[in-house]
Amino acid sequence: MTALGISPVAAFAKGPSINAIELYDGPSGPAYVQLADVLLNGKTELRSCASAEANAIDKSTYGKLPKLTIVAGATLERDAGGVLRYHPADGQAICVLPENIKFEHNATFTAAAIADMADLRGRAITEGAADASAAQPIKKGVKLVFTLAPDLEKADYLLAERVGSQDGWQKYLSKYPAAPHTDTAKQALAGLCADAGDASLNSYRASAAGATPAYAELKAALAQQVRVHALLPGSERDTKLAGEIKASLQQLVDKAETELTAYHASLTTPAAGYSHLKVAGAYATAIADVSPTFAPLSKLQADLAKDTDAFESSVRAAQTAAEKKSWEESLKAIQPYRQFAGEEPRIAAILNGAYDAYFVQGQELDATKDWQAAIAAYRNALGARDTQDARAALENVEKEYAAAQDDAAAKSALEKSKNYEQQHDMIPAYEVLASLPVRQQTIVKDDLTRLTPEYVTAASDKAKDIAQLYDTIKGIGDEKAVETAYKYLGNAYDLSTDDTIKQGFQVRIQNLSDELSTWFLDRAKHNLSKPLGSGTEIGWAYLKEAESYKAANLEAVRDQMKLAALAHDMHSKISVRVQFRDQTSQRQSEGFASQMESAVAAGLDASGMPVKIVRSGDATHPDVDPDFSIAGDVLEHNISMPPTVESIDSTFLAGTHDVPNDEYNKLLRQYDSAMDELHTAQAALQGAEAKGQKKAVNEANNSVQAAQKKVDAARTQLDATPKNHTEDVTRPYTYKKTTYNVVNRIVLQFRIDDNFGSQRGEPIQVVKEEHKQFVVLSDVNPTDTNHVKNDGTLPDREELQNQLENTAREELIAKIREKIIELPHKVYEDAQRREHDGYNDDAGEAYIRYLNVAPAEQLEEREHAEQFLKEQFNFQSFPNEIRPTSKPSPPLEQVMSRPATTASK
Repeated sequence: MTALGISPVAAFAKGPSINAIELYDGPSGPAYVQLADVLLNGKTELRSCASAEANAIDKSTYGKLPKLTIVAGATLERDAGGVLRYHPADGQAICVLPENIKFEHNATFTAAAIADMADLRGRAITEGAADASAAQPIKKGVKLVFTLAPDLEKADYLLAERVGSQDGWQKYLSKYPAAPHTDTAKQALAGLCADAGDASLNSYRASAAGATPAYAELKAALAQQVRVHALLPGSERDTKLAGEIKASLQQLVDKAETELTAYHASLTTPAAGYSHLKVAGAYATAIADVSPTFAPLSKLQADLAKDTDAFESSVRAAQTAAEKKSWEESLKAIQPYRQFAGEEPRIAAILNGAYDAYFVQGQELDATKDWQAAIAAYRNALGARDTQDARAALENVEKEYAAAQDDAAAKSALEKSKNYEQQHDMIPAYEVLASLPVRQQTIVKDDLTRLTPEYVTAASDKAKDIAQLYDTIKGIGDEKAVETAYKYLGNAYDLSTDDTIKQGFQVRIQNLSDELSTWFLDRAKHNLSKPLGSGTEIGWAYLKEAESYKAANLEAVRDQMKLAALAHDMHSKISVRVQFRDQTSQRQSEGFASQMESAVAAGLDASGMPVKIVRSGDATHPDVDPDFSIAGDVLEHNISMPPTVESIDSTFLAGTHDVPNDEYNKLLRQYDSAMDELHTAQAALQGAEAKGQKKAVNEANNSVQAAQKKVDAARTQLDATPKNHTEDVTRPYTYKKTTYNVVNRIVLQFRIDDNFGSQRGEPIQVVKEEHKQFVVLSDVNPTDTNHVKNDGTLPDREELQNQLENTAREELIAKIREKIIELPHKVYEDAQRREHDGYNDDAGEAYIRYLNVAPAEQLEEREHAEQFLKEQFNFQSFPNEIRPTSKPSPPLEQVMSRPATTASK
């Protein structure tokens, strides 16, 4: 050391005794040793180098540096630059140098170099760390915390603070569940846990959008939040972290529910979607692993179990049936899930097995020419799997079956034709073959060709006989006979090849056309002349018949159609006159009735139904009134909102003033008393040390430690308690509370009268009543102590009425539509009543009006109406005619019937 220009003191003089906790990094990590009788270079004093830290320090400078005494509560730490920093309990950290440094040869050194000469001495206390038996060198990072007496709890706290890990703080808290530093330790540990939770949560969030979300990180975040909650329940970071974790779990629940929704949609589309169920299950598993008690999880698991159980039950049932070769039952069981075949091998296996079985069955039946059964088998195969092979096989068998049917039908018709021919009845002999479908006619084309000349002659002769017999049509029977003659001549004309003969047929056809058209025009005029348009549609039907013949009176027919067009336009639809009246006599309801009338008319116009709307102000011909009338009334239309005003007592903040805190004064007295005890104990310790009484020193030292703990505890409580507290100065006042109890009521009524059937409808009401309450707070002081604010606005009377009007209007239109939909059937019932009473003309008129507007699904009613018109009026075509076609085969996935067993030969 002499070579460096510094001469350490050979023997340090003993100064006042002080204790310290030395914190350092040992071989096993952070550690501490508690020291008594601490001396630094034999002194309990240091020199402040705050003014010389940046410069080289020589002997003169060093000697001028101010001295300071080390006191309890201060710390001494060697920083990363090697400089010693002394930090008083109530001041800023400053650069210091140890005492007793001697300079030689005018050497100068830095503060860090001088700090290397610091010699720490002290008596190690056995209660310290296990691996500490003496004071440690003051290297960089070493820290001394000076105390009045040894303090094991504080030493452990400082060690935990130096370690700075969850384990370090947990070790301290396990040892000191209730100590002066327990709350601070909890806050520190909670902060570390919250930081770790945030880090894990952020890691999970970063992975959430990827293919493999890090659910373990979310679980770790939850574990950290649980620790935070246990340490500081309800704290800001506890609440924040818990809320973010809950949101992440809810996002998983939402994703699972979205997958379940997609799965359910795939069941109805149908489309592939089994993977959605599996993904939803994976989400549920992840949630259960992270937080099995998460509230929304139970419902999600129940929904998943329901869908999974239903799927597995169907698959098991299908597999069981497949093992028994009951393919129809197997396919029926798996039907809701067949679209998942590409995702679930078990379903694909069932469909493949059923397809193979049905396809082989179809081949076997085809080989035995049991084509009808083979068709069913191939359709069943296609119901299992749609393949080109099965479609081609089905098409081939259907062709063979159709050919066999055609051949059988042609042979049957030919046999009947020959029987007629043998009786020299050539008209049915020919027509029984001509009535065959074109495909079957090709089989008997030679016979048709052979019979054609004789048929033409017979048809011509028959038409001539009818024409001579019915030179004037006088009734339905005559009409039918003349129409038959017209048909015969038309067929003869079409089959003839000789132009001269065809010309003769054409003249005769024209004569019959004129006769029929004259008859139909006469019948039309008769019906159109009936009072109140009661024969409009029968007359129109006759006019259409007359027009179809394009006879000599065609212009007269079209003139009559122009005259009848207005009435036909009215009665060929559900014609309705709409009229609303205001029965309220209230100014606030003014114009509402006309609005309702317009809304109903617009709603029916846009309904898509065959409706003819006539408004109350529309002019109509006296004999062309609508068949129905909607008589509407506004019975009530009012709103009331009487105000109720209350004066509410409250207080407002007029100011504040400080008030001494009694609790602080009490704690201060306790602290002063503890300090007195400490000073007494310290004095006793110094006396014992001066006398050299070892036993007395130990006892006094224990007293000092106990007194110091009492002081620290009192100081902690005192620091946590404010010296004064602020009290509010309040003053009473009143503000207004105005309550508006709104009663908004609308009562509408309508009935639909049947003008054609002379029936008055039953009234139907729409009642809408709304009760609302609006509260307005006014004259509220801005500093109201109950946190009341000026709030609420006066309700808008017109807006409230408009809202209720819209609701009432929509319901009224909906109910009117429901009744309008029933009107065609009502017309049908009226026609039946007239038919039953024997009024055939009136019944016919009603049946045609019904057919004009009848829904397509009312097949039975339509067939009856058409049959009546055929029988009573000989009509052969009808408004909106619907011919039922042969029912199509069910969708292939539903055609699972077992093919019929081949009959034994």
